[in-house]
Formats: sequence, structure tokens, C-alpha cells
Amino acid sequence: MMMNNKVKDIISGYGVPSGTRLLCAVSGGIDSVVMLNLLNEMNYECVVAHCNFKLRGEESDSDEKFVRDMCEKMYIPCFVNTFDTHKFADETGLSIQMAARKLRYDWFYELAEKENCQYIALAHNSDDQAETVILNIVRGTGIRGVSGMKPLQGKLFRPLIEVSRADIEQISAEGNIPFHNDSTNATTKYARNKVRHLVMPLLEEINVAAKENILRSVSYFADTERIMNDYVRKVKEQALSAVGDFWRIDVEKLTQTVAPSTVLFEILVGEGIPKPLASESVCLLEAQTGRKCILGDMEVVRNRNFIEVRRNDSENADFEATINVIGDLKKYGFDISMAYCDDDFVCERNPEIAYLDVKKLKFPLRLRNWRFGDKFVPLGMKGARKLSDFFKDEKLSQAEKSEVQILESDGKIAWVVGMRIDDRFKFDKNTKEVYVLRRSAKH
Repeated sequence: MMMNNKVKDIISGYGVPSGTRLLCAVSGGIDSVVMLNLLNEMNYECVVAHCNFKLRGEESDSDEKFVRDMCEKMYIPCFVNTFDTHKFADETGLSIQMAARKLRYDWFYELAEKENCQYIALAHNSDDQAETVILNIVRGTGIRGVSGMKPLQGKLFRPLIEVSRADIEQISAEGNIPFHNDSTNATTKYARNKVRHLVMPLLEEINVAAKENILRSVSYFADTERIMNDYVRKVKEQALSAVGDFWRIDVEKLTQTVAPSTVLFEILVGEGIPKPLASESVCLLEAQTGRKCILGDMEVVRNRNFIEVRRNDSENADFEATINVIGDLKKYGFDISMAYCDDDFVCERNPEIAYLDVKKLKFPLRLRNWRFGDKFVPLGMKGARKLSDFFKDEKLSQAEKSEVQILESDGKIAWVVGMRIDDRFKFDKNTKEVYVLRRSAKH
């Protein structure tokens, strides 16, 4: 049981005292089951949360039964939530993995508060850490992505983050701790599994100590992130000030820093500016007065020796209208007609015209300005795409982006007005009638 005691010493070093009430996320897999057993042996007050995403049929139900039975034997409270993951993914435009992630984390936080749990215990291990860093490098997430997951991060507690998968397997074998295998872990369908089964073995062919070196680098990057955050905080204290209902950054003080662009980006993100807008706003360091970057109802403006952040005061910034019947769109400058999908039906290939299946639209509709975070499935594609990325591909200027409106049905974008409809609302072989919509004039 040497490994068991070694890992307990690591967990004790994180400063979460024995007796703390923890919400333990337990899937039934080896990592989460070993985590639960260790925390229970260390006299933490454990409450189990298990998610059944209904993605693997009988296997998902078997995992749920296993976790329930295990908790009953250990006299640990167990809460189970069953999700319709496919439905949620369709409604939100998220991938199945991202939909499952949002569903579980939203529920974990809600349940932790309800059950008075101080932390949510997650079973990420050091192998997960190395895989996450590789994925984040590919995604270009910057220093935050390569500094890795922290043992304690807000309400999240990762007691096994410095423990390898091999050590966890050893603890399970030595303690005869049963667990369930997730069959999807063996597939290379998902990005993480590609890294685990394909990329990491190749890296270890180059250097047998690849994983250890990545984890060592994570430690260095985490220290670098702390140094950077401290530096940015000191600059922000000198350069950032509130003026009425907006705030401004002194450009001269920024240009005296060792990396003005990075410091500006970090200040903006730290103040809640979306990363795409913060990234684009870096150009304002060298811009003339009046140049601005806009995203939704937020704008960053160069004003003489300052960069100012404020709400977009355009009269259309917060525009939103409820469309109870299709004819209501006429009030907002749309031409409307209906066509039958018979032998005489002709579809004009024009992105400014929307052909929407009558049966697929659910009223009331909403006509509104696009917002940061909006996603849709562009006609002809299968996966969801951020509107901000779509606009970048279409080479829209900031001014053009600020004018874009969307038509929304049941929480889903049906049409990016004048540009592209959503694939989920297109007409198909089963369609009998379509609405033909076109913006005739600017409202």
C-alpha cells in the first residue's frame, strides 16, 4: 500500500482539511472510483454526483447502477442526473463532448451549492494534464492553456492531478478496487483520445521522457503565468481608470512596458472583454484617434492618448423584436412570400434570400443583433460554427459586423440575415412549403 500512502500525502499537501464536505464527480471509471476511495479513507465528507448522458445505451445504465451500488456499500450519498445530451447539443449547436461538459459542470455547481459542498472533486490525473496541454497548444490558448489545470481552482479540487494513470492503476490493483471501463476511451474519434493513443506514443518515440518533460514545463509555465499576472496587475493599477460609465487605459504607460500588446490583451480579458475583441483591439496601440473595434454592444476605441472601453451607443446595439407571425417582418424592411415545393419551384442561389422550411420554424421568432457567443450551422455544413469565426471567413469589417442581425427560432439561429441560413432550417425532399425572405431596406 506504499503507493496509496504516497498519493494521500500528495492530496494532504493541497491544504483541503480532512472533514471538508466534497461533491465527488464519479463516472464509474478507474480514476474517479480510486479518487472516491482515497478521499473517503482520508475522512473527507463525500457526496457523489454521477451523470448518465445516455450516450452508450446499456453501458451508460450499467455505469449508473455500479456507482449507485458502490455508494450504498460505502454509505455515501449519491445523486444521479440523466441528460438528453443529443437534444441539448442540437439546441445549442455544441458538439456532443462540449454539450456533455456544459451539462455536467452546470449541474455540479448547482448541486454543490444545494448540498453545501465546499469543493467539487474531479479525478483529472497527470496524464490528463499532459494531454490537455498538447490540445491547448494546438488550439493556441496562450500561457493560460500551457500552465495546466490547477489542484485548486476556485471551487474545483483535483486531488489526483499530480498522480499518473499508472499509479492509479496500481492503487486499484493493490486495493482490489473495482471499476467500470468506458468503451469510448479506446476510440480515436475524439481529439483527446487521438492525443492519448496516437500523439503521445509518437512523442515518446522521440523522447521516452516526453510526458515527464511536458509536466515539468507545465510547472515552469504556471510560475511564468503568476509572474505575468503580477506584472499586469501592477501596470493596470497605474494605467487603468474609470471615467463615468466607461473606463480608459493610458497608452503612454502601456508603451513603457516590456510587451505592450500582451499587457493590453491581458488587461482587457481581465476586465471581461471577450478574447476575440481583446485580440483585435491590440492594433489600437498604433492607431489614430477614432479607430475602434466593435463586438456586439461593446467597443474599444482609440481616443488621443487613451484606449477607451465602453458600450456601443449605436441605436441598434440592443435591438430585438418579437415576430409573432411571419408578416411582422414587413415592419422591419423584409419582403415576404411563400412558395410551394412542387415541380415549378425555383430556388435562386442568392445568399441575401432565405428559403426556410415553414414546418421547421417555431413562432414567435426573434429578430435581433448578433451577440458574442452566437453559433449556427452554416448551410451545407454539419457542425456548428461561431458567428465571429464565420464573419472572419467572410472578411467583414468591424462596421459591417456591427450591423448584422439574425432571425432566431426556438433559440436557434435560422438566418444570418443577408448572408447565410442555418442548415437545420433548409428545405429538403420532405418540405412542402417555404417562406422566401429578403431584406428590402435597412430598418
